[in-house]
Amino acid sequence: MHRAIKRRRHFRGGAVRLAQVMPALAAVCGGPVSVRRGRGGGHDFVYFVARDGLPAGVLRIANPAYVPEGTPAEARLNGPRLKLTPRERVAREWRLCEAGWRHDLTPRPLWRSEAGDALLNSYLAGSRLFDCVQAGRISFWDAIERAAERATLFHTLVGEAHMDLSLFNVYADEGMGVLTLIDFELSPNPALSAEEARLFDYLNLVEMAYKEMPAAERRAAPERLERLFAACVPRGLHGLSVARLAPKLPRLLSDAAYRAALARHLTVS
Repeated sequence: MHRAIKRRRHFRGGAVRLAQVMPALAAVCGGPVSVRRGRGGGHDFVYFVARDGLPAGVLRIANPAYVPEGTPAEARLNGPRLKLTPRERVAREWRLCEAGWRHDLTPRPLWRSEAGDALLNSYLAGSRLFDCVQAGRISFWDAIERAAERATLFHTLVGEAHMDLSLFNVYADEGMGVLTLIDFELSPNPALSAEEARLFDYLNLVEMAYKEMPAAERRAAPERLERLFAACVPRGLHGLSVARLAPKLPRLLSDAAYRAALARHLTVS
């Protein structure tokens, strides 16, 4: 109940801007549209958009109260990440989706507001990869490997790191044959090298899955991390130091088995 109340309060913050963009959405979608509140989106307002009862896209309206425009960059640093202002979040998502959708790596961007504070992406049928794990359709480690393979393609073809990659931010189609990366609202800390930022994507996948893993899958870490680095993590990232990534990897680095497994491939002080 508390979560539902909190969610309603959150979406009230986007109601005025939603009403303002509805005419533009209708123009893009070819007629009147309906919206319903979506999942995810972090601090922003996310809605599913439908036309004649059929999915037409996913709308993100940037929350102006979260990291307001003009916030100095030094106040937005969060370990290996940089929090983005509202328009920066929309701009980054638009840019990465523009580069990735032709390769089936991201949703297709359909519309962006003139103010740069809202965008509409294509609708994705299916479910989050984490939900596929929870439904017993795939194991945690197999899901991590599948997502890591897509991350490598994303790094190669789009040319940037995701910076919030997790099983929650990978969408699987009904047959789990196509995995799509979503939610690009964080950026690398400018102090990171491109290689460190890409390495963080792989490590964050494991970090975010760790707390949800059953004990049996956690115990498989030495073997599965070895396999992950052999099959998915490019050789050019092996040997890198995790020092600047460590603030966002507390679970992995405090677990002796995981730490030892990582130390076989990375510099873990």
